[in-house]
Amino acid sequence: MSEIAAPTPKTPKWRAWLAAKRNYFLFGLIGVALGAGVFATWISAIEYTNHTEFCITCHVMGDTVYPEYKKSSHYSNKFGVHASCPDCHVPQYSWILEAEAKVGTAKELYAYFFEGMNKVENFEKIRPELAKDVWAKFAASNARECRHCHDYSSMISDEQKPSARSKHADAAKTDANCVECHKGITHKNFEVKAAAPAPTDFNVDE
Repeated sequence: MSEIAAPTPKTPKWRAWLAAKRNYFLFGLIGVALGAGVFATWISAIEYTNHTEFCITCHVMGDTVYPEYKKSSHYSNKFGVHASCPDCHVPQYSWILEAEAKVGTAKELYAYFFEGMNKVENFEKIRPELAKDVWAKFAASNARECRHCHDYSSMISDEQKPSARSKHADAAKTDANCVECHKGITHKNFEVKAAAPAPTDFNVDE
């Protein structure tokens, strides 16, 4: 008499589904891990480059704009408030705009290595145009980076010099771009026939 084979246990549907999708899960986990690694590397690179010390590793910056900056009120003042290069030249409040700005610096690297911008004399020749580009960016963002630290509503008008008090009152009415009056307070002012930059010490004359 032949033996009757025992019935094969039926695999639960959820296990069969997991087995069928196993490769998808594996690839998904690998993708997540790679994405997290790339993101962490990118954030670390942005943080590393967001310091004045990094900016002046380029000798052209260290020999030109940096000495000017060290003489400015953004570098040192009686209030002890210090603005670094990225505070003014890297978009604030938006990591997307910050990322775009960092990617945009690739053309600067190209100019440095392939267009002679590793020489101070060549850099100085184009500084007027570079300054105009920076002013245009401030105008387009309505001085977003300036406003990261400065704001009309936070000013104590009574503690400002009379001339500054009057100008700021007028500027506040139209929410004027800070750079309209304050070109050249940190670096050379290349504007043709430009008036002296507005002072940055707003205390009343003693």
